[in-house]
Amino acid sequence: MKNRSFLLPHIFGKIGWFILVPFTILGLFIMFTGGAEVSLGRFFSATGNHREIESQILNNVTIIGLLIGLIFTSCSREKYEDEMISALRLDSLLLALYISVVVLIVAVLCLYGNNFYEFLIYQMFILPLIFLVTFRIKMWRLNRDNDEE
Repeated sequence: MKNRSFLLPHIFGKIGWFILVPFTILGLFIMFTGGAEVSLGRFFSATGNHREIESQILNNVTIIGLLIGLIFTSCSREKYEDEMISALRLDSLLLALYISVVVLIVAVLCLYGNNFYEFLIYQMFILPLIFLVTFRIKMWRLNRDNDEE
């Protein structure tokens, strides 16, 4: 039976890291400073609030960059893909889903108003980020155990 895998080619993992790292830094910068110091120049016409439009574009570009970087790094094949790595991938995905749902339930119970809406923005990144971290930790442990044998 043919194995139907929707994973991206291995090279996308490396491309994903090159996308993910700078957009993570930019996202953290925006999160902690509000991004007010970043200016895109005089790209817009004389009508409208330049700061507001620049801020919206910067936020959108950052969100899209983070999501593409997370998908590329999380959903790319390993150099040598086998059944063990597929099992680790599934376990990591289930663990990330459980943690994401628990965090969302806690947020529903504890956050209200604008704080909850701001949390929902960050919730977009929680599932793929937790998956990436848990999968990489499990892969590191598997490689460490294989090196010891």
